[in-house]
Amino acid sequence: MKKNILFKFTSSQFSRIKKNFNSFFLNFSVQIIIQIFYLPLMLFFWGTENFGIWIFVTTIPSTLSVLNIDFTRAAKTEMSINNIKNKKKEVNQNFQNAFGLTLMNMLIFSIISIIFFLLTDLNLKIFESIELYDLKIILFFIFFSFYFILFDSLLATGISYRGKLYIQQNIKTIFDALIKIAVVISGFFFNNLIYAAGIFFLMTILKTLFFYYYFTINKKYLVLSLKFINLKNSLKLFKLSLSYYLEAISYMLKNNGLIILLGIFFTAELVGLVSAAKTLFYFLPLRILGIITNTSMYEYSQSYAKKQMKTIKYNFNRHIFLTMCLILLMSISLLATGPTIFNLWTHNEYNLNYLLILLLVTDCLICSLRNTVIILIKAVNKFLKAIVVETIISILIFFITYYFLTLNYNYLSMFIMNLIGTLISFIAIGYFSFKFYGKLK
Repeated sequence: MKKNILFKFTSSQFSRIKKNFNSFFLNFSVQIIIQIFYLPLMLFFWGTENFGIWIFVTTIPSTLSVLNIDFTRAAKTEMSINNIKNKKKEVNQNFQNAFGLTLMNMLIFSIISIIFFLLTDLNLKIFESIELYDLKIILFFIFFSFYFILFDSLLATGISYRGKLYIQQNIKTIFDALIKIAVVISGFFFNNLIYAAGIFFLMTILKTLFFYYYFTINKKYLVLSLKFINLKNSLKLFKLSLSYYLEAISYMLKNNGLIILLGIFFTAELVGLVSAAKTLFYFLPLRILGIITNTSMYEYSQSYAKKQMKTIKYNFNRHIFLTMCLILLMSISLLATGPTIFNLWTHNEYNLNYLLILLLVTDCLICSLRNTVIILIKAVNKFLKAIVVETIISILIFFITYYFLTLNYNYLSMFIMNLIGTLISFIAIGYFSFKFYGKLK
């Protein structure tokens, strides 16, 4: 077992961690470069109104997917632990049951989408400048792209369950960049978002084909079939997946839900402003710290499967220390230089409120600590109780915020409520995580 200034890993772990870390860092770097040019170019070619509409319509499918449970994340953790224990049959059972449940997810999403189109009045303020026929075509492309995204998650599980996270991450990095570039360039030739949505759809299909190709190369003994699917294993995976499902609901309410509320009560320009501000002051630092968190997830799972409890505690303590140092440094930097960078980035298109910056940075700081603390119980699929509490908090915050907006409260009230919810959730998750930590012997 090797030990550096912070962590303790084996030689094989260091090699794998290096590849995975580099892939996540590459993704982060590419995303930064893309975001630097993406927003100003979208504003230049499509305008503030079309940009706000694009953000809004691409948010709808992921918001409707709230009734879909992502079975692949829990399946990957179980597959990783069983693979380390050399239980090949169990690995295939996990994978094939995840496949069957993913097909069920697609059916559920279809039903939800049909109900959405039949019952929803699309006569929202944000769609005032777009023809109803064009809007339906745009939504058609965006919604059907979501089916391929669901299947991508299954293929990515088959690629990465042995710790090779860098393969799926590199595919995602390349296509996320290509899709954004293609959407921006389409604005040079067209002024109708139908073309942007069509390009998004075609590029999503191409990404799925790449995922399938690399799955066939890296699947090892996995079989993409329904041979091992059964009720017992599906129910077990369903139960384990509830944690990830509830976490997705909480995330959706806090982020996508916020965009939806802005679209209902405010203008497309404000949607664009908030999206841009969250990109720089919230998602940017979260993604930086996510490089470490995402890289370490498999390593915690492996150590747990091998019953290396002292190693888990050693690395977890230093993981928290590293996170605290980084978030303090980034918070100070963003508060000091963020407004200038934002105005240069957006070419002064938006009137940025400094209180909004302060709320976003503070929320990000607490959320970063939350993401680090929860990884201990998340890496072993034992975080259901913690997430149930967090989800209840997020639901309450969402409806309280909605109520305030009906009373014509300022949009900043949304971020104050979000911050309160994040703080309470962090305290609750910390309690469950450190309770599990104390049981590691």
